[in-house]
Amino acid sequence: MQSRLLSVASGSTSLENDVQLIAAAVIIFEHYFYIFDRQRYLSDEQKSIPSFNIALERYIASPQAAAVREAVQVAVHTCQGNSFARKVKLLFGASQKELAKKIVEITLEHRLPRP
Repeated sequence: MQSRLLSVASGSTSLENDVQLIAAAVIIFEHYFYIFDRQRYLSDEQKSIPSFNIALERYIASPQAAAVREAVQVAVHTCQGNSFARKVKLLFGASQKELAKKIVEITLEHRLPRP
């Protein structure tokens, strides 16, 4: 399962990989919650599949996974900018705040539909 989760990140830098994993994890865990909540009401006779595995598989197979990869790549490159601007932004923390805000936007824009 760990390799499946790591497969959602395919950025060219470690920062891109980290941001992709953060966004993917939030999207997957939200979907997991809805699946888990729905499965609580299934009858005892039905065997339930682990909810996290279902959420992970749905995310990997969804168009949201590719959209998150592309959006993260753009966000990271935009927030990093050129080297001088990046140093100034890092000094004042603006770049980190911009990236964090963008991660939230990406995550909310690419949520999986409720089951």
